[in-house]
Amino acid sequence: MEDLLVLRDWTSIDEVPELLDVWRNSAEGGRDLLSAADIDAVAAALEAVYTQQVRVRIAQKGQRIIGFSAFSPGKIQLLWVAHHDRHMGIGSALLNDILDLAPGICVQINGQSPKALEFFIEHGFEIDVSIQAQEPGLRIDLRHVPNAVEDMAR
Repeated sequence: MEDLLVLRDWTSIDEVPELLDVWRNSAEGGRDLLSAADIDAVAAALEAVYTQQVRVRIAQKGQRIIGFSAFSPGKIQLLWVAHHDRHMGIGSALLNDILDLAPGICVQINGQSPKALEFFIEHGFEIDVSIQAQEPGLRIDLRHVPNAVEDMAR
């Protein structure tokens, strides 16, 4: 029997090494090109995780952590799925979980990652032109724009 996907809050900073393994696996296993700004953003977000300034949600099958998200009430800091577990709805499950907990949330993505942009737009995000990125073209700010049909579907 296949293990069911479980989304849960993290239990402690003891899980951070497993979260780093998921991030490393995803980054090395075929993610779009990571820029220095992406690596800096991950480092800053992981610091927020260590200091418990963000909420961390874990995607797990059986005993294996296969993805995670970290977010504050206004911004998604991290959303990663292990490379070999991508395209199975895990990222969507994590993102929908965040949207249930923090509607209208924002995210900043690598402007050179069309797959990430497509993913977030498919989930109701729009480019937030009111925010001027520090590095035009390299970072794209997105804001979730809930609509009634989408909210009823969840």
